[in-house]
Amino acid sequence: MYNIKKITEKIEKFAPLETCAEWDNSGWQINLGKDDCKKIMTALTVTEDVVKQAILNNCDFILSHHPIIFEPLKRIEPGIIVDLINNGIQVYSAHTNLDLAKNGTTYTLAKKCGFDRIEETDGFLCGTTCDIDIDDFAELIKQKLDLDSLKIINVNDKKRAKSICFCAGAGGGEIPLADGKGYDLYVTGEVKFHEAFETKNCVVFEVGHFDSEKYVGEIFKGILDDEYEIIEANEKRPWIFC
Repeated sequence: MYNIKKITEKIEKFAPLETCAEWDNSGWQINLGKDDCKKIMTALTVTEDVVKQAILNNCDFILSHHPIIFEPLKRIEPGIIVDLINNGIQVYSAHTNLDLAKNGTTYTLAKKCGFDRIEETDGFLCGTTCDIDIDDFAELIKQKLDLDSLKIINVNDKKRAKSICFCAGAGGGEIPLADGKGYDLYVTGEVKFHEAFETKNCVVFEVGHFDSEKYVGEIFKGILDDEYEIIEANEKRPWIFC
């Protein structure tokens, strides 16, 4: 059995809750008052399939990146929350605090793209200098992140980048900041339609929300070390490319 308070303290030391965005709901999602757990499952998103995996693997504690509760609940009906409670599974989430943490989701995205040294952070962005051919780097990122495709916004038809910044997840809202900071290239997970029109100078690579954060299980395991029995949920993109 593992002490849950010790687990959450490790997470919050790495990614303090006070660093969360105001709109976020990191922390406890389902707290049944149990002090201990026997097995942990890590997940990017707590879906019905992830809950089934947790039940099948006798996991009674899920550590996720995306919170399952954002808006106030007006009622609870059959579904994920009921299934979690009925099976005695507690859920704790580390979301924007993990995005902002050093070696959290955004740092990990940068490392997976080949950048081990980050020289600057600004809010949800982390960046560094570089000297890369933009088209060649697009192909390299597809290989490194195992992508079938990626979206590119290049309003000025730039060919090379001397600086690059990253933001895991839905980072389209940070495009003006990336532009304002003078970055040549911005790599993020998700850009909404109208956010794309905010691009003025930098080139934007949209790699996909899932693929920008799919390494969260690896991050959680690194925080908790080998002391715990951890099962990483088998998660896939909710779409296919054709």
